[in-house]
Amino acid sequence: MAKFIFPFPDSAITGHFGKIRTIKGKKTNPHRGTDWAAKRGTPIPAVSNGTVRLVQYSKVLGWVLVQSVYGKDRKTKYVGYCHMKVKPAYKVGDKLKMGQEIGKVDTEGYSTGPHLHATLSDTVKGVFYGTVYDLYKYISENAEKPLESTSE
Repeated sequence: MAKFIFPFPDSAITGHFGKIRTIKGKKTNPHRGTDWAAKRGTPIPAVSNGTVRLVQYSKVLGWVLVQSVYGKDRKTKYVGYCHMKVKPAYKVGDKLKMGQEIGKVDTEGYSTGPHLHATLSDTVKGVFYGTVYDLYKYISENAEKPLESTSE
């Protein structure tokens, strides 16, 4: 059965999937991921075991690492970890273990402060365009056992 962890405590969530926000006085489109605020340089853990499928720079998202994961339905999904300032030290095909550091929190790209912006998609490049899903809900539903709230 799939094992998943949240990257950071619930108390660190600053942006929820699907929410419309106001940034610098302008309303945004529905949010395409979940944001967890953390200090610059905080290690970002892999949310599950999987394989690195993409490492790419984006002017909007900074350095992005995309990892394939498998939920209870055994269908491949892709988790995108975004806003890293330093290129992750992995290449496509590298295996990741749940909890393994994939990079560090930063604020590279279009960002209002240091945080992890994480997405879930059916495609490798879904982090950039196309259909995305609620990663927080997916982790909750696909954990080996019910996850305890990580809020303090």
